[in-house]
Amino acid sequence: MADILDLIKSRRNIEEFVPKPVSWDKISKIIDAGRHASSSGNLQNWKFIVVMDADKKQSLAEISYDQYSIANAFALIIVCADPKKAERYYGLRGIKLYSIQNCAAAIQNMLLEAHSLGLGTRWIGAFDETKINSEFGIPDEIRPQAIIAVGHPKRIPEKPPKYPLETVVYFNGWRGKIKDIDAYFNNYSVSLVKNVNSAIKNTKKATKSTSNLLVKQIEDARPKLKSLAFKLKEKLPNPFVKNKNSEEKD
Repeated sequence: MADILDLIKSRRNIEEFVPKPVSWDKISKIIDAGRHASSSGNLQNWKFIVVMDADKKQSLAEISYDQYSIANAFALIIVCADPKKAERYYGLRGIKLYSIQNCAAAIQNMLLEAHSLGLGTRWIGAFDETKINSEFGIPDEIRPQAIIAVGHPKRIPEKPPKYPLETVVYFNGWRGKIKDIDAYFNNYSVSLVKNVNSAIKNTKKATKSTSNLLVKQIEDARPKLKSLAFKLKEKLPNPFVKNKNSEEKD
């Protein structure tokens, strides 16, 4: 079974789709994943409108500020929130926050399930909400939150850059830090690289310091060594002067 974190990291927002069919079995699994998302008080105040008709997909693409590439996706799923249902239990906070959070949780579930099935998705948030309600007969009190395009990707985009953990995680308060966040999160490979790089840096400093010390010691010792060399020279016999006690041998 694939690690959910691998699915999260490898999922991409697809820009273009190949107009190929997708089985209803897969579409239903994607919607079911959304249905099982967490929601405030288990309200489940969402509705999913599955659009597969070519003309309606084209119309929805136009309503989404001319994002025509999504019309090639096999299905466009309009995720709607029922804020009034949340208001009955949670007041204004239910309207302004919980309804949005609930639908966002459902959307993320659907994106990951589609990815696990080998399909591509695109999360669309730019559209004319009033026109969508009018075009698809959605009551005024229901608010479209997003459109999910589902289909076969034409290409898989490169992984976008992500902020490192230490820049987005605080501990016990705003800007609260710990010494080695990668080790704390069991990201030992990153932590090890950091430690190795630190050791190399310290070794270079130590080597440079040792080298400088050695040079200084040699310079300080130079006069003493020179004096010692002269004294030894005076005590040793001159090899070019014949010793009177020695015999010449031709």
